Amino acid sequence: MDTLRIKDLTIFGKHGVFEEEKNLGQKFVLDLNIYYNMTKAARENDLEASIHYGVLAEELTEEFRRESYDLIEEACLKLVEFIFHKYKMVERVDLELKKPWAPVHLPLDTVSVEISRTKRRYYLSLGSNIGNKEEYMSRAVEELSKHFEIIRQSSDYVTKAWGKTDQDDFLNKVVVVESFEEPLDFLDITQKIELELGRERHEKWGPRTIDIDILFIDDEIIYSDRLKVPHPYIEERKFVLEPLNEIEPFLVHPVLKKKVFQLLNEIE
Repeated sequence: MDTLRIKDLTIFGKHGVFEEEKNLGQKFVLDLNIYYNMTKAARENDLEASIHYGVLAEELTEEFRRESYDLIEEACLKLVEFIFHKYKMVERVDLELKKPWAPVHLPLDTVSVEISRTKRRYYLSLGSNIGNKEEYMSRAVEELSKHFEIIRQSSDYVTKAWGKTDQDDFLNKVVVVESFEEPLDFLDITQKIELELGRERHEKWGPRTIDIDILFIDDEIIYSDRLKVPHPYIEERKFVLEPLNEIEPFLVHPVLKKKVFQLLNEIE
């Protein structure tokens, strides 16, 4: 992918655990790779499709000096987040933050941390069958929009409960968002939203105020204790496939190698 590089941007900042570091400050050095499609800027001389490296260097300097952090990991991540929020065309950021004057009484050239983040597309299934379902669904989408960029969302679907059928009907929908958060960090955010909206986990497939499931993350396959992607049972769940088919019928299941509309046809 096309890459913009900034190397050895030197910034004086007041970051560190020790009081002397916060009071006196020290030199930091930043190396940065930003990945985005430069075709439009190159062919059409379109400044709006480009990132002005001089302006960006000034913005990063200002952002770096805005607050004081104990850890350079936090300072580094804040700069990565700033880039993604400011420049929507960016697909990936690799940022290394060096601390050449680190307070280590040993022969040491420099200490550095590097954080890499990639923009991903997350496909989410939302469901509610307690209380004011429409209100819970609306609030869930609103909360998601505070953390991620919403790309599209389906209509609401009224569906029968699945797995545990002796409960009220569900209101379901699918929402597609873009985020640079890592999958487990993304999961932490969605689970926090569930808790804030009154989600309680008493029984598997039981009633809930709001449920936010990660269906797909681009075409990635993840199998861990906390997160399994693609979400299990997608091919058996009409309440997932119907709203997903409305907005992404040609999305391919990375394990089954079938499109969404094909999986829905097989159920029907």
